[in-house]
Amino acid sequence: MAQTSGLRRMLVPGLAALGIAACSMPAAAGDTSAGQKLAASGADGVVACATCHGAQGQGMAAAGFPYLAGQGAAYLAEQLHHFASGSRGNAVMAPIAKALSDQQIADVTAYYAQLPAAFDTKTLAGHADPYPTKDAGAWLANRGDWDNDIPACVQCHGPGGVGVGTQFPALAGQSANYLKAQLSAWKEGKRDPGPLDLMGDIAKRMSDAQITAVADYFAGLPDAVQGQATATQGGAK
Repeated sequence: MAQTSGLRRMLVPGLAALGIAACSMPAAAGDTSAGQKLAASGADGVVACATCHGAQGQGMAAAGFPYLAGQGAAYLAEQLHHFASGSRGNAVMAPIAKALSDQQIADVTAYYAQLPAAFDTKTLAGHADPYPTKDAGAWLANRGDWDNDIPACVQCHGPGGVGVGTQFPALAGQSANYLKAQLSAWKEGKRDPGPLDLMGDIAKRMSDAQITAVADYFAGLPDAVQGQATATQGGAK
């Protein structure tokens, strides 16, 4: 219990400090028009982003390529720098990121950040799963597993997994395969642990079953919430 209470005390003020630091960091100005061209057509030595991430940044779930539309520019830029440095390993992205200049990174991330999200952010943000729930993924996402010092995912990634600020991306609607791969990479120390080392630390405490459950939950959340909303509207007629 003492260890759990310590993590609780660290999490909230730590995230607040992170938010202040992120806001105080100057962001490189990106040209969305140049970013759109790079995303659609690529550049010398750089394949078009749309090849894997879709024409509107919607991703390709079946292939495990994440959606980029609506994700924070600062987060996306940081990930490209991590790919380039090798602190986030990926055989496909590493050579692409290395070939991009800082300005190109600023341009393409600014472009994707201003695209509409691939889901209804407002509806998802207002969604709350019932308590208690028998769904292990829903429980972990919304309640955490404090016996094992695993906070609820929504504490950092926001209600409905829609993302928060510049450092915590949206999870809702990302493919289960992609989410599993990222959690496994953190667990195995193959990806930069992120702000305050949170994700590396948390993933190491997660069982394989928990990783699968929470990835499946977030992957299916937009459709599940939309289905609930449709059913409610139908019943109100």
